[in-house]
Amino acid sequence: MKNRILTIVVFVITTCNFIHADLSITSTSQVKGNEFEQLMEKIRQDFANNPAPEKIEEELKSYNDTDGSFTDVDYASIQRTNWPPITHVDRLSDFAFAYTNPQNKYYGDESLFKKIEKGLEYWHERNPWCHNWWYNQIAEPQKLGILLIQMRIGEKQLPASLESKLLERIKKDGGDPAKWTGANRTDIALHWIYRACLSENEADLETALENIYSPIVYTTKEGFQYDNSYFQHGQQLYIGGYGDEILKGITQVAIYTKGTRFAIPQDKLTLVSKFMRETYYATIRGQYMLFDVLGRGVSRPNVTDKSHTALFAKRMVELDKEHADEFKAIIARLEGKKPAGYALKSAHTHYFRGDYTLHVRPGYTFDVRMVSNRTMRCEYGNGENLKTYFMSDGCTNIVTTGNEYANIFPVWNWTRIPGVTAPQVQETPKAASDWQTPGTSTFAGGVSDSLYGVSAYAYMDTFAGVNTGARKAWFFFDNEIVCLGAGINSSSANEINTTINQCLSVPEKKILVSSNKKRSEIMNGKFVYNSPEWILHNDIAYLFPNGGNVFVSKQNQSGNWYDINNTASKEQQQMEIFSLGFDHGQQPSDATYAYIVVPGKDTAEKIEKYKKQDEIEIAMNTADLQVVRNKKLGIWEMVFYNAGVFSHRDIHVTVDKACTLMIKEDGTRTARLHIADPGQTESDIQVSILLPNQSKEAKTIRCSFKDSGIYAGATKVYDISF
Repeated sequence: MKNRILTIVVFVITTCNFIHADLSITSTSQVKGNEFEQLMEKIRQDFANNPAPEKIEEELKSYNDTDGSFTDVDYASIQRTNWPPITHVDRLSDFAFAYTNPQNKYYGDESLFKKIEKGLEYWHERNPWCHNWWYNQIAEPQKLGILLIQMRIGEKQLPASLESKLLERIKKDGGDPAKWTGANRTDIALHWIYRACLSENEADLETALENIYSPIVYTTKEGFQYDNSYFQHGQQLYIGGYGDEILKGITQVAIYTKGTRFAIPQDKLTLVSKFMRETYYATIRGQYMLFDVLGRGVSRPNVTDKSHTALFAKRMVELDKEHADEFKAIIARLEGKKPAGYALKSAHTHYFRGDYTLHVRPGYTFDVRMVSNRTMRCEYGNGENLKTYFMSDGCTNIVTTGNEYANIFPVWNWTRIPGVTAPQVQETPKAASDWQTPGTSTFAGGVSDSLYGVSAYAYMDTFAGVNTGARKAWFFFDNEIVCLGAGINSSSANEINTTINQCLSVPEKKILVSSNKKRSEIMNGKFVYNSPEWILHNDIAYLFPNGGNVFVSKQNQSGNWYDINNTASKEQQQMEIFSLGFDHGQQPSDATYAYIVVPGKDTAEKIEKYKKQDEIEIAMNTADLQVVRNKKLGIWEMVFYNAGVFSHRDIHVTVDKACTLMIKEDGTRTARLHIADPGQTESDIQVSILLPNQSKEAKTIRCSFKDSGIYAGATKVYDISF
C-alpha cells in the first residue's frame, strides 16, 4: 500500500492549467519529503485568496490581543444554523491568506502571525461546540485543515506542538467518513485528506481517497439514485443543496488526483458527468436553480443563484474531455455570457425514484415535484423552511430567464405555491416530523419517452386539518404544458385554490387578459374573472379552455426571511408579485380545472394565432381518467386512475389497472406505446388499443412490471403493428 500511496502523490508542481509531470518516478528516495507537499500545493491553488486589506483591518478591530479571541463572537452559542463561533476560524483564515500572499499588504507581517498563532491557541482551548453536528465534523475541520496547509508556506511556521494538537482535535471530532453516506461522507473525507497531508500519514490518505469515491454508485439509500436523481436525509429529493456539496467535493479531489493512479475511475466519472449534465445543471435555468429541488435551503437568501457552481463545470472540462463542449456551454450560461437557453437540448425526464418530473426546452423549463409513500416531503429542520408544507404536493416551476422566483420566498403566500391545490389556511401547517415525513399518495409518477410525457399525482391529505385531495396531471409537449385537475374535494372550512403561478412581476411588461373576447391590461390590484380565454404575463400565456373562476393579481407583498428561516434577518422585504389561479370555493366536491401554459408568447396576436392552430385536444378530465391529445405530434397521453376504458372516434383504449400511458401514431398501421405504473405495484398491466382508421380489431399488449424492483416506476416501451 505504501508504494501505491507514494505513486499517487507524485504530482507535478501544479500550474493553473493542471499540467502533470511524468509519473514514472516511484522510488521512495526520489519522492520522500515532497509527495504530500505537492498535493498540498494543489489544495492551496484551489483555495487561493487575497483578502482586501480593508477587510483585515475591520476584522482586527474586534481582535483581543490578551487571549486571541474576538470580542464580538459569541463562543457559547450552540445555534444550529449560521453558528456564530465559526466566525473566529473564518477570520483567522483571512489572516492566514493575507500573511502568506506576496501581493498582500500584510504579507509576512510579524504582528499578524502572532495573532494567528494566539487565535488558534484560543480556539483549541475554548473548543466551541455546536448542536448541529455538521459544524463540528465538517465545517470546522475543513476550514482548519485549509488554514494549516496555507500557513505551511508562511515566512514563519506555526509551532509544531500547536499544529499537532489541532490535527489531533480534527481527527477526534471530525469523525469517520465510512460511517456516513452521500455528500456527508465526501465532506468528512476531504478534511481527512488535509490532515493526512499535514501529518504525512499514508494510511489516512488511502482511507480518505477511498471514501471520496465510494459514494459514486447508484443506490436505493442516500446518494445517486437509479433514475439519475439525488437523495439525502432519507428518500428525499436533494438535487440542489446536498447535490452541490457532493459535486464540490468529488470534482475538487478528482482535479487533485488527475493523471495519477488514484484518479477517479472512469465508470465513476461517467456517472458523475451524467448526473451533472442531465440532472443537476438541467435544473438550473441561466444562473438560477429551480426552487423545489433545494430542500430546506430554499429558505436561505440568494440560494437559487448558482453562478458559483460554474467552478464544478470548469473542473469537468478538464476531467471529461468527451463532454467538454457541454460543460463550456453550461459555464457560459452560469457566468451570464450566454442567454439562459443557450445550447440547451429538448429533454423530458420523469424521475421515478424521486417522484419528480423535469421538462426542458430551449425556450423554457417546467418541473413538477410530487411526494408519495415512497419518498419524503421537503424538510424544515434546524429552524429553516418553516412554511414548506405544500411544496411537495404538485409544485411547479415555470421559468424562461430563470430569475422568475429569485429571493421571492420571504414575501410568498405559502398556501399559493405554483401548481398546488391547497386550502387557504391562516397558518401553514408543519409536517409531523421536521426531517423525514413520508407522503401518503400511492399514485405519483409518470411516463416519458425522453422528449414528451405525462405525470400524475393522486392524493387526499387529512393531516392538520388540510382535508383536501385531488387528481392532478401534467401533459408535456414542445410548445405547451397542459395542466388538468379533477376530483377536487375538501372538507376544510377554508377556500380551496389551485395556484397556477406566483412569481415576480416584471414592471416593464404588461399583464394582459382576454375575457368575453375583450382585451384589457391588468393594473395593480386583485381581480377575478369568470372563464377568461387567456392571461399573458412575462411572455408566458395561460389559456383556460374549460373556463373557471380565475383570480389574478399584481400587487406589493411584504414579509421577512426570519418567518421562514429563524436564522435569517427580520428586516422587512417588499416585492411586486404576480399571482394567478383558480378559486374552487369552500368545500368543493369533484371540482375540476384545466389550464395550458404556453411560453414564448409576448403579444395578444401571437396567443390568438396559437389558439387558431388548435393542436391540443383535452379529451377527458374526470377523477377516473384524464386524456390529452397533441394533434400535430400524433401523441395521445392518458392517465387511468383505475381500470377503465377510453373511447373516442379516433381511438379506443382499455386497461385493467391504473397507469399512465402515451401512444404515438405514425399513420402506417404501427404505433408505439409508452407505459408506466405510478403506483409501482410491480403488477402486469394489460392494454388493448384500437385505432379505427388503421385496424378493425384491437391489439392487446401485456405490459410486464413483475419483479421490476427499483425500476417499478420506470417507463416501458412496446411497438404495435395493426
